[in-house]
Amino acid sequence: MEGTLSKWTNVMHGWQHRYFVLNDDVLCYYTSKEKMARGQQRGCIRLRGAALGIDEENDTLFTVAVDGKTFHLQGKSKLERNSWVRALERVIHEKCGYYKPPQEDPVLDLHKRVTTAENQSQMLLEQTRNLEQQLNKDSEKADHKRKKILSEILMTAKRLQSTVDHSLILLQQVQRDLGFDQTQNLEMNDTETNGREDETKEEITLDDVNQMVSFSSSDDEFFDAKNEEGSIRSKILQENERGGSSPAGSTVMNTSGSSHHKSHRLSQTSLKRISLDGTETLTTSDPDWSGGDAKCENYDAIYNNTDEHDVGDINKQHGSVLMHLLSQVSIGMDLSKVTLPTFILERRSLLEMYSEFFAHPDDFIGAINLNTPESRFLAVVEYYLNSFYPARKSGVAKKPFNPILGETFRCRWTLPGTVPSEQKTKKGPFPGTGTNQVTFIAEQVSHHPPISAFYAEHPEAGVSFNGYIYTKSSFLGLSIGVHHIGSGTVTLHKYGEQYVVTFPSAYGRSIMSTPWIELGGKVEIHCEKTQYRAEIEFITKPIFRGKAHQIQGNVFYGHSSKKPIIQLKGEWNSQIYIKKGEGGDYQLFTNVLAKADVNKECIPVMKQEERESRRLWRHVTLALFRDNIDVATQAKRWIEQRQRDEKFKGTKKEFNGKHVSSKK
Repeated sequence: MEGTLSKWTNVMHGWQHRYFVLNDDVLCYYTSKEKMARGQQRGCIRLRGAALGIDEENDTLFTVAVDGKTFHLQGKSKLERNSWVRALERVIHEKCGYYKPPQEDPVLDLHKRVTTAENQSQMLLEQTRNLEQQLNKDSEKADHKRKKILSEILMTAKRLQSTVDHSLILLQQVQRDLGFDQTQNLEMNDTETNGREDETKEEITLDDVNQMVSFSSSDDEFFDAKNEEGSIRSKILQENERGGSSPAGSTVMNTSGSSHHKSHRLSQTSLKRISLDGTETLTTSDPDWSGGDAKCENYDAIYNNTDEHDVGDINKQHGSVLMHLLSQVSIGMDLSKVTLPTFILERRSLLEMYSEFFAHPDDFIGAINLNTPESRFLAVVEYYLNSFYPARKSGVAKKPFNPILGETFRCRWTLPGTVPSEQKTKKGPFPGTGTNQVTFIAEQVSHHPPISAFYAEHPEAGVSFNGYIYTKSSFLGLSIGVHHIGSGTVTLHKYGEQYVVTFPSAYGRSIMSTPWIELGGKVEIHCEKTQYRAEIEFITKPIFRGKAHQIQGNVFYGHSSKKPIIQLKGEWNSQIYIKKGEGGDYQLFTNVLAKADVNKECIPVMKQEERESRRLWRHVTLALFRDNIDVATQAKRWIEQRQRDEKFKGTKKEFNGKHVSSKK
């Protein structure tokens, strides 16, 4: 592939046209096509180990990062950029050794694995026999030390042979249960493969990719990613339960072993409790992930410890994990189909993160006692702008747990300088709460697409908030983008006013080195009754220069008005200023750093319901707190596998939220 692209050179000369030629493993560029014909090369970009990035706001820009340098390139159109990105991505994947062809039918894949296991079992059997013959031959003339070593090797080989044979029997049983017809399926294989090859030749633009993966299209995919081995593993473990004890070779996983072996043992134990028999009830009790000390753990103290450690330089500390992750993704791909590493998880559910929008409860009800529509509107804007910093205060680029279907989180806040009222609520998010407290509840009401609904209220003030967000994540090469699609409504019941708000997107930047988070995109706040509206932009950091975390916006009066009456600017995680009218100076509007968060109050973890976030994820949270990634991974998989099996049993049933209906 070759053609003209614009390349950023420096501040003095800016963008310059260069003629690019994509070779086997390098991208060469020349000042013109004529110079290319004469072999006068201007430079080249090595593609082995390179990383691509795209800009969601400028659809003609893309970057190539390699050897500590970042090359900024620009096509004439979005279509041209996408063509170059596809071609470069394929070369990079091939040269890095992690290009993945389309997946074949899982039943055929299982058959191939069974065949491989049979061959390996036979090979191991022959080698064990040869070793035994060698030991018998050398028994008379070999010294005692050599005989002892050979005997130990032979014993280990026999235990391994027993384990492989047992695994092979279970795999063959699964194959029989699936009704695999070897002859028929092998005949179909060539036809299906050819069909898939034809499909992969179709031209697909990045626009098409984004449209196709706006949310996961497979009902089998849950959470961070589908566990493709989950259903097979469950059947194997059930067969293991029916078939008796494991062979001697499988007893390596004991409680005194390494954390990896311990985690694997716990995973097996827990999954055995899950029955896929349609007549049985799935167990809701979870295994003891803490090694017998679960009852002694102070989960509440761990959850209240909000300090998060930075993930550091991912490429240096987790290079192999990063390469494995890159092997599964392409530019524009939806990340719900990718298993994200456990070390990037923070110790809370996404539902609990949404509760941080109300960490300043005095701001939430601040508009209720103001007399003019304009002052009330500005109070709602102030509350809105102050709500993001508590949720992302640490700046650490980690992601919360993806909630499972039916998961809930609830909490409450006592306003500064007040004590809970003796008059208690009988209904609402948190029954039994004082009527002068703010209460909150969130529920995961849908998985396809992933939708979280949440509601908050202050009964005494007559202020409430209800909203929903569904998250759409995508891989941008050097960044990860998470779009928050949805809206929320602040209602001042005393005035009959509703303020509808939208939410900015979040971006994890520099994922190849030290990640950091920023917000981006345009949002709107408007009140239909008073005709006030605000248009605010969270400005992402420019590629070449400028500051991060900037915002700017305007407040308008009148449905069709285009003339702002108030302007605002600043940093969403620091100070924000406003200016009224055309003249005058900017004055401080709010300083989010100066506001202390009010601690939320929750029911103690072990008194919560099974599907409340803190209790549901407590073992994962504890393991992450102790930096035990193996146990955290296994505990997280157990939760996700249980949800998959529950969905498998209730495929025909429609889910209706316990607190919020999923029907619209």
